[in-house]
Amino acid sequence: MKPKLRCGRFLCTTLVTLYINLILSNLVSLRQYWYVHQYLNQTQVLPLYDSLFMDWIGEYKNKITDYVTLHDAVDICTYSWVILTIVAWTLFSQKPSIMAKGLMAQVVLISSFSLAQLLTIVPDSMPNCLEVYNIPTDSDISWIFWHYPIRACGNMLWSSDVTQLVIFTSLAVEIIPREKNKTSNMVWFVGECWTFSTMIFIFSSRYQYSVDVITTYVVVKLVMSNPSVDFWSKWFFVENGEYFERVTMQEYQPYETI
Repeated sequence: MKPKLRCGRFLCTTLVTLYINLILSNLVSLRQYWYVHQYLNQTQVLPLYDSLFMDWIGEYKNKITDYVTLHDAVDICTYSWVILTIVAWTLFSQKPSIMAKGLMAQVVLISSFSLAQLLTIVPDSMPNCLEVYNIPTDSDISWIFWHYPIRACGNMLWSSDVTQLVIFTSLAVEIIPREKNKTSNMVWFVGECWTFSTMIFIFSSRYQYSVDVITTYVVVKLVMSNPSVDFWSKWFFVENGEYFERVTMQEYQPYETI
C-alpha cells in the first residue's frame, strides 16, 4: 500500500507543539521580567559582552527602531523560505515522510531548546526588550497561556529563525528526486545562501547573541541528519511508510521464468 500521512495525528501534534512553544516562550519572557524587577531592582539590563558585536562589528549604535526593522527582515526571510518549501512540496512531491520528518524535528527541537532556556536566566541581546515587545507586566501571570509571543525576551542558545531555515532547507532538498543531483545541489546551495543571508540580518539587528546563532545552526544540522528522527517520524506520522520504504521501486525486480 502507498504510504500516506496520518492527517489527524499530524494536525493534533502540530497544534500541541505550537501551543507548548507559546507557553514556554512566554515563560522565558516572564522569568526575564522577574530577573529585571526583582534581582536587578528595575535597573537597566545590559546585554552580555558579545565578542562578535563588541570587538568586530562595534557597540550598539543604532536606534531601537532600526533593530526592530532589521528583525522584521529576519522574519520575512524565514517565513518566505518556509512558505516556498511547503508550496513546492504540495505541487511537486506530497511525499508524506518529508513533512513528517519536519514535524518530528520541531517536536524534538522546540521541547529541548525551550527547556534549556529555562535553566539559566541571561540578559536579552536587545536592550529594553521587555518594553520594545510589550511583554505583559500584570501580577496575574495567566497571560503565559494565551498571549501570542511576537518575540521572547531572554532567549538563550535558541534561534528559532535559523532553526526553521535549516529544517526547511533540508526538507526542500528531499523534495527533489534522488536522480536529479544537479537540481538537488542547486536547491541546497540556494537554501544555505538564504540561511547565511538571514544570519547577517540577525547579527545586524542584535536579535540573538552570536553564539546562539552558530550553535543553533550546528545542532539543527546534526538533528536533521540523525536517522532516528527519520525513523520515528515515519513510525508515528506515516501510515505504511516504514514498510513501503524497505524496498524501493528500483530494487524490485520480477522473477524471470526459465
